[in-house]
Amino acid sequence: MKKVLCALSLMVMLGLQSLIAQTTSLTGIVTDASDGSPIPGVSVFVKGTTVGTITMPDGAYNLEVPADATTLVFSFVGMTMQEIVIDGKTTINAVMQGDAIDVGEVMVVAYGTAKKESFTGSASVVGGEQIAKMQTSSVSKALEGTTSGVQVVSSSGQPGSDAAIRIRGVGSINASSSPLYVVDGVPYDGKLNAINPQDIESLTVLKDAASAALYGSRGANGVIMITTKKGKKGETRVSFDARVGVNSRAVPAYDVYTDPGQYFGKAWEAYRNGFYAGDEYTLEEAGVEASNDLINRLGGYNPYRGVDDTQVVMPDGTVTSASYLYNDNWEDETFNNGKRQEYNLNISGGSEKTTHYISLGYLNDEGIIRGSSFERFSLRSNLDYQITEHIKIGSNLSYARGEQDAPKTSSGNSFSNPFMFTQNVAPIYPVYIYDADGNKQYSPTGEVMYDFGDKTMEGTSGRVYGARQNPAAMSAYDLNNRVEDSFSNRTYLSVDFLQHFNITANMAYDLRNLNRSVFYSPLNGDAVNVNGRSQKWGNRYQTTTINQLLKYNQSFGQHSISALVGHESYNYEMKQLYGEKTNFFIPDNHEFNNGVNMVGLTSYANRHTIESFLSQVNYDFKDRYYFSASFRTDGSSKFHDNNRWGNFWSVGGSWRVSEEEFMSQVTWVDNLKLKGSYGVQGNDGILDTNSNTVYYPYKDMYDVVNNNGEVSLSLAYKGNKDLSWEVSKNLNVGVELTALHNRLRFEFEYFNRATSDLLFNNPQPTSSGIAYIPENIADMKNEGIDFNVAYDIVRNNNFTWNMALFGTHYKNEITSLPADKVENGIVMGNKILTVGGSIYDFYLNQWAGVDPETGSALYWMNSVDEEGNEVKVKTDSYEQVSSSDSREISGSSLPDFQGSWNNTFTYKSIDLSVVTNFQFGGQVYDGNYAGLMHAGRLGTNWHTDINNAWTPDNPNTDVPRLEENYQDANQQSDRFLIDASYFNIRNITLGYTFPAQLLNDLHVKSLRVYFAADNVLLFSKRSGMDPRQYFSGSNTSFNYAPIRTVSFGLNVNF
Repeated sequence: MKKVLCALSLMVMLGLQSLIAQTTSLTGIVTDASDGSPIPGVSVFVKGTTVGTITMPDGAYNLEVPADATTLVFSFVGMTMQEIVIDGKTTINAVMQGDAIDVGEVMVVAYGTAKKESFTGSASVVGGEQIAKMQTSSVSKALEGTTSGVQVVSSSGQPGSDAAIRIRGVGSINASSSPLYVVDGVPYDGKLNAINPQDIESLTVLKDAASAALYGSRGANGVIMITTKKGKKGETRVSFDARVGVNSRAVPAYDVYTDPGQYFGKAWEAYRNGFYAGDEYTLEEAGVEASNDLINRLGGYNPYRGVDDTQVVMPDGTVTSASYLYNDNWEDETFNNGKRQEYNLNISGGSEKTTHYISLGYLNDEGIIRGSSFERFSLRSNLDYQITEHIKIGSNLSYARGEQDAPKTSSGNSFSNPFMFTQNVAPIYPVYIYDADGNKQYSPTGEVMYDFGDKTMEGTSGRVYGARQNPAAMSAYDLNNRVEDSFSNRTYLSVDFLQHFNITANMAYDLRNLNRSVFYSPLNGDAVNVNGRSQKWGNRYQTTTINQLLKYNQSFGQHSISALVGHESYNYEMKQLYGEKTNFFIPDNHEFNNGVNMVGLTSYANRHTIESFLSQVNYDFKDRYYFSASFRTDGSSKFHDNNRWGNFWSVGGSWRVSEEEFMSQVTWVDNLKLKGSYGVQGNDGILDTNSNTVYYPYKDMYDVVNNNGEVSLSLAYKGNKDLSWEVSKNLNVGVELTALHNRLRFEFEYFNRATSDLLFNNPQPTSSGIAYIPENIADMKNEGIDFNVAYDIVRNNNFTWNMALFGTHYKNEITSLPADKVENGIVMGNKILTVGGSIYDFYLNQWAGVDPETGSALYWMNSVDEEGNEVKVKTDSYEQVSSSDSREISGSSLPDFQGSWNNTFTYKSIDLSVVTNFQFGGQVYDGNYAGLMHAGRLGTNWHTDINNAWTPDNPNTDVPRLEENYQDANQQSDRFLIDASYFNIRNITLGYTFPAQLLNDLHVKSLRVYFAADNVLLFSKRSGMDPRQYFSGSNTSFNYAPIRTVSFGLNVNF
């Protein structure tokens, strides 16, 4: 079918050749009147149409205009808009003055471009120069702090990892809330870290239905449009950018004990109290027992020189002051600073017929854990060719190879996670093996010997925390490697005919091959018992998108109209081959031929297709009143035939009030526009309980199993034929203002997104044998505001200062649940869904403090008094609290306000920019901190807040007593909720551009050197806790810490 459609499209375009109208190619350079320097990013468009482009870094542009075009418009922030009559010219240069009305900016939007002044939807544009400032391996992380309504969560600082993005909140419960990514006009399913940020011309974030409805079901959570750079007609231009820097840990670890003596003192106290709690010993006797057995209880590790095990802590709690045999710092030995190197070369230019942009990029980004890194080689070629005056073709090709070496942080709270291990291991344990004199031990081959807590170190009986683990050694012995090859192609054929018509055929192909190898050494860690384990994955992801678009664009008198009809076919396929072997002959050879026992060998394939028909119309009257409407119908393979097709639409309008006669005397207002839109979108991206995409949710799926040598089937997934589209109804109302000769730019929008028939994995009774069934069972809404305000505080020839503030505030509400769930809600871990509540609501037991008499932890429990009334009572039994189901809604992880505050300064040839982002309100459940506040899990470290633990001399405290095996001290409750507010200095960039006259003899057009720092500082409620890493507000696993990058670079253009 796709081949037929492609062939038909080509035949139609060729058959219309005799009807083709001529176009004219215009080129030129835009410069600043104040100093003659080129101005990049200037919007250049034909007056009365949406035909336009933007200038390159050297100020050059190239634009194909209709033969009947009369006027070319130049627009740029801070500059006066210019209109120049074409009058048969082929080269038009523009010199721009300061103080302008910036209403003609051209934006890349769904299936085309739009002028900002006429656009009825909600969109934010981020220039490529802003993206390039951020030192990140993924485009997704570069969006942080650049526009309102966009929340960026980087759950991992691992180089090469992508961030998760939410636009105006979470749009679903069990379906995907991720936006659609569109690269050069066509949806993109590849990895974002395969796109070199230096190749990006602009990012456009589409937030409402009017702007995103043309993408149908795939645009329900917003759209991020990535436009890559293109060549311009004129002489060849060469640009080279190099930066070299250092990566370090941006957020410190929790404040835990690092001194063995401090730890021994608290461990002895907990051990003594454990003896005393059994009523067999007096307190003094318990102290003696604890002193005599403490070292033995901790695995025989005595780090003191010449001190008997029974004398490390005396019966009165006094810790020896003897010198140490060893005192290793686990963090220092596991983590280090990494180097970051990035080099980019691009060549662009063009002739009368052809334009080209070719780039090469190399990135080597080392992590803060030894052995963790990301290396990328990227190549891009964007070519456009004017076959005739009316037929144009083009192809954007890109290839990237990324190799990532990563520690096992994805295992969350596993001992193999280095961030968890180093925080939780007691400081009494060494990283290396030492002899009785405190000397490090070396193997016969001269390699330092690591201590794995497995009784190898003389005098020890085995580490009681994380035996057989050592994260400092894991990088040398274990492997977690991903090699990913990504190829992307965007090819188009565009034909103009009958003067006002255009037909364009686009074909996009994305291919991603992933080879992943994981090896657990037989010498240590998780695979000692099976003598080593090797796992290998071979994944292939392939996406093909084909569309045909027929466009009409005409202006007559005071009216302008544009229309679009089209068809799009999307096909996604993935295949995976997985194998696992154990019992390896050569310890450091992870290939399967070296292994003996086959543990697993599986393969499977998934497919997702969408067939779509779309249309849009835009109308403009007097450059003052604007109307738009769009319609799209999608058929998704994820639903049964009866529910496969969904219809999605939007309408929008705007009014440029400033163009009215009654505003003519309001001279301080440059542009004032009111706008509004409403539309309906859908979502088919249902996920399973592990957040993996479900491709056939309407089908029952079975595993083929071996039943005593016979083939049998086991139900793996219960489908639902009645499952249908999740539907979002989106209202957006806003105002745009530029004033004071464009010094002030302000946008404010109200949005209301009501989602019905939420896709949800509905839990089933245990007796059914089915974990859950996907259903459409709930309704929800997000309602809020976002705004952007920018002001040129100072603007003159020598000095400029621009300040920008972005902000978002919204509320979330569950508006309906199934009748049988209304009374008790739906519990999801430490959250609960209730009608009138929010998906962000915490559902926790209530902390009641510490009993001043006993030091026991107290909790509030549901009970009944003598008269039968329900009451809350305090209890020191967490088991009773749990059995009485005393949890309550205890707060929300939804922030009250999120925003960014950015400042840009220039002084002559010096430029400085500071990007910050912040969050006020909301809460985080700090489970990692809770784990460090245990009462006496010997061998496990403590947070230094444990210094305030209850004692008879310290009865008025909120930290329970220390006592080994006392489990109730740090159980899950609202005690561990903490304010999620933060302020983050995201990026600082300082640059100097050399004067042009100094470079003429070197044949260099421009030279800039710069200093850049990312993730500079984070201010949050608790050191070690990063609220930015969690959408859910639950900090219950140790993620790869964010990275701070400091670098120096240069950019040179020839």
